Amino acid sequence: MAVDPSDDQDRLPCGNSVDELLRHLTSGDLTGHESACEYCREQAEELSPLVSAVQQAGDQDLTAPPGLLADVMRVVRSERRTSGTVVLAGPGPGGTEIRVAAVAAMLRASVESVPGVVVGRCRIEQTPEGLVVLAAARVALGLPIVEAAEEARRAMRSLVEDRLGLRAARVDIDVVDLDQPGGG
Repeated sequence: MAVDPSDDQDRLPCGNSVDELLRHLTSGDLTGHESACEYCREQAEELSPLVSAVQQAGDQDLTAPPGLLADVMRVVRSERRTSGTVVLAGPGPGGTEIRVAAVAAMLRASVESVPGVVVGRCRIEQTPEGLVVLAAARVALGLPIVEAAEEARRAMRSLVEDRLGLRAARVDIDVVDLDQPGGG
């Protein structure tokens, strides 16, 4: 299924669009969901410097180059994901760490072989019991959701255990959207 993975980056785990949230924040018209949802509130907090800058610009007649907003939002989203590392076990002195963003990218890529499933956001936590993964996914309409999610879970678990050499304590798949077959 050919889908641009950047599409998922525009959606929060609750399914709300980051761009729509930004529009509501700058206009001051948050929906009831956006005011109550933990994901929307967390994203709103991270977007607050951008919202302040937009509001300070006020009525000034400014013209941005085409594509600037998309470029800025891509950087804002990627910066948020770069914090933290996962410690990989290894023999001897010294250690190896891999950024959480890199692990998330590997997990998303591991599911590319699962027909009809596209993983967007991956939240990762390293605990004493092993790696905990919470992934938001889209599944093609018509596929059995439970089976598709289980296949994606197996692919992710395999990556964690076989490629990273860590124990997968838990891999949860949150199906947040359904796609038309063929990525529509």
